[in-house]
Amino acid sequence: MRPLSVFFGIVFASVFTSCGNNENAPREVPDGILSQDSMAYFISQVHLIDAASRQREIKKGNLQVYAKRGFIEYFDTAKVSRGRFLKSLEFWGDDFDDMAEVYDIAMERLSTQAAQLKKEEVERKSSKERD
Repeated sequence: MRPLSVFFGIVFASVFTSCGNNENAPREVPDGILSQDSMAYFISQVHLIDAASRQREIKKGNLQVYAKRGFIEYFDTAKVSRGRFLKSLEFWGDDFDDMAEVYDIAMERLSTQAAQLKKEEVERKSSKERD
């Protein structure tokens, strides 16, 4: 009787341990998929290009042409294919928590950039006032 209870104890411990580990373990990132940090960086850049193109839309009325050119040039410069970016976006988007984390990192990056730009603008204004 004792070997049977030991067996069930081991099975129960294995199931309990494996269930707990799956919830907290990060997903394995396949080859060719951008890391979370890289994905967040690219998403923040996509948002900047989008914002710039919307600014141009107001001024020139050619949003699609400018945005498309901006995205192509950016990804060419970054040496990331559109396919790799979309495949990575699909991978991270399959898990809500992972994608939320990617966006949190991207938004933090954008907030930091916005604060830096604001600081530089204030410094330029105060420099002009002193001159």
